[in-house]
Amino acid sequence: MKIVKKILIGLAVVLVLLIAAAFIVPVVFKDNIKAAIDKEIEKNVNADVVFDVNNFSLSVFRNFPNITAEIKELGVFNRAPFEGTPLFVVQRLDVEVNLKDVLFGDRLRLKGITLVEPQITVKVLADGRANYDIAYPSTDTVSVVEEEPGSFSFGIDHWEIINGELIYDDASIPFYTSIRGLNHTGSGNFNEKEFDLKTKTALEGITVRFDGVEYITNKQAVVDAVIGISEDYTRYTFKENVTHLNDFALSAEGWFKMNENDYGMDISFSSPENTFKSLLSLVPGVYTQDFGKIETKGDLVFSGFVKGIFSDTQMPAFNLNLKVDDAMFKYPDLPTAITNINMDLLVDNKTGVIENTLVDLKKLHLDFGSNPVDARLLIENLKDYRMDGQVKASLNLAELGKMFPMEGLSMAGLFTVDASAKGVYDSLKKIIPAVNASLTLKDGYVKSAEFPLPLEKLRFTSSIKNASGKMAETFVTVTDFGMLMDGESFGGNLSLQNLDDYTWDLDAKGGIDLEKITRIFPVEGMTLAGKVKADIKTKGKYSDVKASRYDKLPTSGSASLKDFKFNSTDLPYAVTIAQSEAVFDPKKIELKNTSGTIGKSDFAVSGAISNYIGYVFGNETIKGNVSFNSTLLDLNEFMTDTGTAETTTDNSSLGVIPVPQNIDFILHSNIKTVKMMDFVISNATGDIIVKDGVANLNGVKFNLLGGAFTVTGAYNTKDINHPLYDFGLKIDNMSVQQAANSFSIVKTYAPIAGLVNGNFGTDFKISGELGQDMMPLMNTVNGSGLINIAQASLTQSKLVSGITSLTKLDDADNVTLKDVLMSASIKDGQLSVKPFNVKFGNYVTSVSGSTNLNGGINYALKMNVPAGKLGSQFQGLVNQYAGSNNSTSEVPLQIGLGGSFTDPKVTLLAQEQKEQVKEAVTAAAQEKGKQAVEGLLAGEKPKDALNNLLSPKKDTTAKTTTIDSTKTDVKQEAQKALEDKLQNLLKKKKN
Repeated sequence: MKIVKKILIGLAVVLVLLIAAAFIVPVVFKDNIKAAIDKEIEKNVNADVVFDVNNFSLSVFRNFPNITAEIKELGVFNRAPFEGTPLFVVQRLDVEVNLKDVLFGDRLRLKGITLVEPQITVKVLADGRANYDIAYPSTDTVSVVEEEPGSFSFGIDHWEIINGELIYDDASIPFYTSIRGLNHTGSGNFNEKEFDLKTKTALEGITVRFDGVEYITNKQAVVDAVIGISEDYTRYTFKENVTHLNDFALSAEGWFKMNENDYGMDISFSSPENTFKSLLSLVPGVYTQDFGKIETKGDLVFSGFVKGIFSDTQMPAFNLNLKVDDAMFKYPDLPTAITNINMDLLVDNKTGVIENTLVDLKKLHLDFGSNPVDARLLIENLKDYRMDGQVKASLNLAELGKMFPMEGLSMAGLFTVDASAKGVYDSLKKIIPAVNASLTLKDGYVKSAEFPLPLEKLRFTSSIKNASGKMAETFVTVTDFGMLMDGESFGGNLSLQNLDDYTWDLDAKGGIDLEKITRIFPVEGMTLAGKVKADIKTKGKYSDVKASRYDKLPTSGSASLKDFKFNSTDLPYAVTIAQSEAVFDPKKIELKNTSGTIGKSDFAVSGAISNYIGYVFGNETIKGNVSFNSTLLDLNEFMTDTGTAETTTDNSSLGVIPVPQNIDFILHSNIKTVKMMDFVISNATGDIIVKDGVANLNGVKFNLLGGAFTVTGAYNTKDINHPLYDFGLKIDNMSVQQAANSFSIVKTYAPIAGLVNGNFGTDFKISGELGQDMMPLMNTVNGSGLINIAQASLTQSKLVSGITSLTKLDDADNVTLKDVLMSASIKDGQLSVKPFNVKFGNYVTSVSGSTNLNGGINYALKMNVPAGKLGSQFQGLVNQYAGSNNSTSEVPLQIGLGGSFTDPKVTLLAQEQKEQVKEAVTAAAQEKGKQAVEGLLAGEKPKDALNNLLSPKKDTTAKTTTIDSTKTDVKQEAQKALEDKLQNLLKKKKN
C-alpha cells in the first residue's frame, strides 16, 4: 500500500496543479499558467515534468453533462539515480468533472480519467530506492492536525487505459513483469471506506520473471474481476473474477492484505474449465493462429492455494495440483496424434520454508504415435534433493518438431532414452544419486535458420552408470559418435570416469569447417573460418595435469589447418593461416609448412614446440625452437594502447610491446622488412631468444637508415610498466644526420650531429628504461663506447661562428673530421667525450667535454694558431717580446664552450691562456738568447746585446697601446728569463 500511496501522491500533485489551471485561468494567460505550474512542480516534485501549455483544452460536449479537461503529450522523467528513465509518459490524458459541481458546488468531484497510450515504468533498485518516490518530503516539524476536506473528490465513476505499456522492475525482490497492449476499464468510489472495484483488463502480452526464472513468457491475458476494498485500502477480497492466460482460465477466492511490514493472504485458485486444450495453450509455440484447428480431448483438474505471511524472511504455505486424464491432441497436417496423455503432479509446501517443498510427479505418460514416453519423479525436499525418478522414451524428432514447433529450427532422427536416478545430491559431500542411463541417436538431422547448412547423419550411443552414488564411481561412455556437415565427416569415441579425478580416453578423426560450426554455435565478438582435419588420440587423468605429470598423458596424432581466419572485437587485426601441418606426441608438436598473416605481417614457421600440454592445462611455460621467416613484420600493430590523450606525434597511441613470461622460444629469424614506429628495418637476421618475459638478441643483423647494424643484448618486459633494454650496438657507415634526426638519444645528447655531413660507425654499449611510448627515458640512459668518423664536415653552426669571432680566424669556419676515433660515455644524464682532434680550417683542434640532459654544454678546445692570425689583443702581446716579424710563430689557444647548442657562450680560459702565452714568449726569448750569443761571438759588447734583445723594434703600422698589468708581469718574467738565459750562455762562453 505504501507504493500505491507514493505513486498517487506524486502523480496527484502534478495532475491537480495541471487540472486546476485548466479550469480557472483563461487561455490568454497560458504563459503565466506554465510559469506558475513550473514553479509549483519545482517546489513539490523531484522530477522533470514536460508539457506544453498549448496542449491544454476544455470540452463541454465530449462527455456532457461532464466537463472534460484534456492534456496532450505529458511526460514525467526521473532524476538521479534514474536519469533518463520515463516514469510516466502519456499521449493524451482526459479528466472529467461534473458540470453541476463546477457551477454550484464547493468541491470538484472527478468523474472519470482516461489515459491514451500511456507508458509507465516503475523501477526499484536493490537498496530499495524507487523511481516513483518523486514527492519532496515535508520539512514541517509541527505536529499534524486534521485537515479540512480539500477542493477535490476522487469518487471516480470510471477510468480507462487505452493501449498502454507497463514495466515493473524490482531488483530488491527480485521481480520483473512487462505488459504490452494494456486495455483496461474500471470503476469505484474511493471516497467510501468500503467499496467494490470493478475492472476489465485485456493484455496482448505479459512476461513475468522472478529471481532470474521466467515463469510466464509473452502470454495473452484477459481479467474480469470484482474486488472488495476495505480497511483503509489495505484489504482486497476476491469476489467474482476469472483470468485467462491464452486459453487457460483461472479463478481465485480469498483475500490479500497489505500490513505495515509484511503481506497476509489466504487465496485458493482453480480452473473453472476442465479441458486439456486450455492447458495445451500454455505450451510455448502451440498457441498460434491455428490453435483452434487442433483436435483435442481429455479432462483437466487444476487447483491450489497460497496461505500465510509473505515478508523478507518468510514465505506462505502453498499447494498446486494438476491432473490430466486420457487426453490427446492432433495437428491437422500430421498423420499421427499424441495420445494416452496422463499426468498427476503435486507441488506441496506446508510450512512456508522453501527447502521443505515436495515435488511429486506420480505419473507422466504419452504416446508419440507408436513411440511411448513414461516418466516419474519424486523430490522430497529442495535441500539435499532426495529423489527417485525414471524416464523412458523413444522420440521421432521430426514429428516432435512439428507438434511443438520452434521457429527457425528443424530436426529429425530417432532418439531413445532409458534413465533412472535414486538418492541424494550433496555437492559438499560429493554425493550424487545412483544413475543408470542409456541414450542413442540414429539418423539425426539439425538445421538452424541462421545457417543454411545442416548437421546430417548425426549418431551416437552413450551410457551413464553410477551404482553407489559416489562421484568417483561414475562411468560415462560415448561410442560411434559421428556427423556430416557439408560433406565433411567427423567422428570419435569417449570414455570418461571418476568425477573426482576426471579420467578420459578420447579418439577423434575427421574434418571440421570452423566457419560453419561458429555460425551454428556463434561466439560473441569472434568469427572463425578454416578447415581442420585431425586424427587424435589422448588419455589421462586430471590429477596428472594438475601435478604436471604430462609424461603420463599419452597424446599423439596429426592435424592440419587450411584457410584459417580469426577476427575478434578485442584485436584490431585479423590472423590468418594459409596452411599448417602438425604431428604431435606427448612431448612435442612438430610444425611443418605453416604460413599465414597477422594483420599486415606475414610469416612462415617451422620447428618444434614442447610442453604444450602443460601450457594449455596449467599455464606452464611452452618451449620451442622455431625458424621464423617474413617479408614484412609490422610491430606497430602489436603495440598496446597506452590510453593517453591524443598528441601531435604519431607514436602517442603506441605502447609497450609485451614479451610473454610463459614462453621459452628460440626464433631463428630472417625478416626482409620490419616496421617499428617510424623506422623501417631491412634484411634482419639472427637469433631471438624469448624467455621469462625477456627477448635476448644474439647477433641480430639488419640495415636501418642506410647503416648496417649488429645488435646483441636484451629487451626486458617483466615489469610491463618499466620495460628495460641493455644492448651492444655495432653500426657501420651510417649518416650522422640520419642518426640525429631519428634517434632521441643522439638528438638529446649531441644535437650538433644534425648539422654534420658524413658517415660514422660505432661500437657502443647502452642500457636504460623505456617509456610507455617505447621511447628511452633519458634520465635512465647509461652507455659507453667508441665512435669512428672516417670523413665528415660541419658548417653554418653558431658554435663555429662563435669560435671564429673570438679568435678572428677568417679561414676557420669549416670544421672537418677525418679518421676520428672518439671515446664517449653516458652516465647520470651526461654525455662525456675524451679529447679528439678536428680541424677548424687548417688548424688542428683538440675537443673534449660534456653535454647534459637539459641541453647544457661544457667543452674545452685547444687550438694551435700562428701568432700572425691572432686578434690584436694577443698579437700585440706576442710582438712585444718576439718582434713584429714573428707572426708565423704558433700560439696555443684554450677556448671554453658553454651555454647550450642553440645559445653557445665562447670564452677564453684566462688562467690557462696566461700560461700558454708565457710559454710562447719564453720560447721566443730562448730564440733571442741564441741570437745574443751569436752577437757576442761576433764581437758585440754584452750590454749592447742585452739592450737589443729587450728593446722592441718599432712597428710603423701599429698604434700605440697601453699594456695592462697582466702584460707587464709577462714582460718582467720574460726579461728575467732572458737575463738568466744570457748569464748561463756567458758562463758557458768563459768556460
